[in-house]
Amino acid sequence: MAGLRTFDAFPKTDEQHVKTSSKGGLSSILTYLFLLFIAWSEFGSFFGGYIDQQYVVDDQIKETVTINLDLYVNMACKNIRINARDITGDRGLISENIQMEGMPFYIPVGTRVNEMNNIVSPDLDEILGEAIPAQFREAIDTSELTGRDDFNGCHIFGSVPVNKVKGELHITAHGWGYRSASAIPKDQINFNHVINELSFGDFYPYIDNPLDNTAKFSDEKIKAYYYFTSIVPTLYKKMGAEVDTNQYALSETEYGESSKATGVPGIFIRYQFEPMKIIISDMRIGFFQFIIRLVAILSFIVYTASWIFRLVDKSLVLALGPKWSLHYSKDQSPSHGLLDE
Repeated sequence: MAGLRTFDAFPKTDEQHVKTSSKGGLSSILTYLFLLFIAWSEFGSFFGGYIDQQYVVDDQIKETVTINLDLYVNMACKNIRINARDITGDRGLISENIQMEGMPFYIPVGTRVNEMNNIVSPDLDEILGEAIPAQFREAIDTSELTGRDDFNGCHIFGSVPVNKVKGELHITAHGWGYRSASAIPKDQINFNHVINELSFGDFYPYIDNPLDNTAKFSDEKIKAYYYFTSIVPTLYKKMGAEVDTNQYALSETEYGESSKATGVPGIFIRYQFEPMKIIISDMRIGFFQFIIRLVAILSFIVYTASWIFRLVDKSLVLALGPKWSLHYSKDQSPSHGLLDE
């Protein structure tokens, strides 16, 4: 029984044969701190999730899509016509279906003049936080104020349904570009404009788009401004919440009387719909998968750190001698094992 009481299934080295080292202790502390940092990062990634972006064929069949438009034009509303046409041959005068009100033309503070906005992929949380649906207000009756000299502009805004095919939206002067009994004189044409909103699909006023808050201003009044948009349906998903909207790529050009190109003055927005759809989702791995991943990463770090420690120790001993070993201790008498006697 006495031998059984002293039996140790996990024998330990006697303290007289153990050599401590401050260098080895420091390396262990650094390794533990690094392991804690990695574990903290992995827990943050687990609870925060990751963004998964997929490109799929758009399988939703929609006959129409809505164009949300809000802009100022430096012309009187009575001189402006708004038309839409597409590759199917459909044409429509939508001036009657959109809100138009007289206003003093101005460029709001913070608007980028004669510059395009930087195209930036929106953040998922930003989209979900700002995807608040809204509707345009009714037009204000300014008929009693139109005689004022400073009412030199027109506020055009509203949501217009169009066929979901390649098409164009034309904002032109009365009698220019379309058959009419009369046309306004050139000195009344001025297509300097401010675009506050141009989006497609459901109207989310707080989501930024490439043409939002941009303006075109020129001393040359008789000009044609062309905007070419390529629209991609985009679905944002996070924890059960979904926002179905559209992104669009943009290019633009403009022509004036001084240029060689000829054409009708106005603002022309050309749009086409891509057959692909982007799905941006917030994803999380399963808990057991996370535990396996965490254990595998930490084990690999410990294994790698041990081999790095041995390699550095060997290199120091070979290059500078035993005193530079990471296991070296500054005791007065060197330690000897039983086999050294």
